[in-house]
Amino acid sequence: ILMHAVLLVLVVASYAAAGAVDYNCTALAAAGAFAPIVLRAAGIEAHFLRYGATLTHLVVPDIEGVPRDVALGFDDPQLYCSYPQHPYFGAAIGRVANRIGRCAFSLNGKVYSLSCNENTNTSEPDTLHGGIIGYDRRLWDVLSVTESSVTFTLESPDGEMGFPGSLSIDLTYTLLNEGGHAVWDLQYTATAGPKDTVAALTNHAYWNLNANVNNTGTVLEHELLLDGGSFLQVDDHLIPTGELISVRNASWMNFMGLKTIGQDIRNGTATATGGYDNAWILTGLEPGPLPLRALLYSPLTGIGMGMYTDQPSIQFYSGNFLDGTIPRKASQSFGPDPQYYQHYGAAVLEAQALPDAVHHPNFPSIVLPAGAVYRQHTRYDFRAAGSDDVMSAFPSRV
Repeated sequence: ILMHAVLLVLVVASYAAAGAVDYNCTALAAAGAFAPIVLRAAGIEAHFLRYGATLTHLVVPDIEGVPRDVALGFDDPQLYCSYPQHPYFGAAIGRVANRIGRCAFSLNGKVYSLSCNENTNTSEPDTLHGGIIGYDRRLWDVLSVTESSVTFTLESPDGEMGFPGSLSIDLTYTLLNEGGHAVWDLQYTATAGPKDTVAALTNHAYWNLNANVNNTGTVLEHELLLDGGSFLQVDDHLIPTGELISVRNASWMNFMGLKTIGQDIRNGTATATGGYDNAWILTGLEPGPLPLRALLYSPLTGIGMGMYTDQPSIQFYSGNFLDGTIPRKASQSFGPDPQYYQHYGAAVLEAQALPDAVHHPNFPSIVLPAGAVYRQHTRYDFRAAGSDDVMSAFPSRV
């Protein structure tokens, strides 16, 4: 833990002194940040790093039984730290996932200024995914590991990236085989220290269920269902305005039934040319078995992914900022020539609290009182099925 604290201090000092960040990737490598942790269960294999508690590979069988790696990432694990672009491939996100407008918020009558790491060349910068050194860039400890499960742990100190209060996080990833179906299960527990704080965690895995089939660079032909009857309107910084809009009044945002991602993507408002990067609001939150909240399906591989969660929203991001410059992993490439992740090359489905909740009293609060415990349970269930059978392949609750 002392080594981790020294590395964090060095990174913060670099940022403060130079306005640019040396993430000390070489020192992190020496500390074991990029050594793979490989988990297996029948029908599923996943690779993780201590750096960012990051998923780097997730391999599941397609409809023919052929193993396919469906998660975007890098072949060289040190690139998760050193690559100039930082897409958050597969990383744990916190202290607050998504965006906080203007890099500040008020808690208990005090204004807290946060690390600004988005729109920093404008007069109104924002905080994205916890700041310049969010949990995606922290070196997590391994509390326990088995053949099919790993528990990462992290101490987030009072004042980290400007957030008040300390937070102690345990994050358990488990691979399961349930009735022949592959499952990646994620359980978060975060305990506040002696001061009130805020907490809203997620994972930022990028999915392309085509894997490396038929040289398909995008997810536009993937079919998607989102169990959200409304979504959050956002401004040109992708910060929620506070307005909830019914998908029945915006057909291009309506995924209440399976439809292809590409069908209406040009009408999306995430960028000037379309795309999705919004939070869909989930209703009917209640204790008990996890409800099916999203379903992603590739007709090319027959791989379906059901997403079950107890969180109040899912942020769907359609890979709008993938620009054809980030190299594809070998496991997702189609031959010996260099290949790159393309625009709309992935679907990111983030289970989380409502973004920018600290500025919207009508959103569910993300304040975590002193000594209180934050919990989240999310799981991705992979099943191979034909197009006509995919909906019936996934139970409504697990």
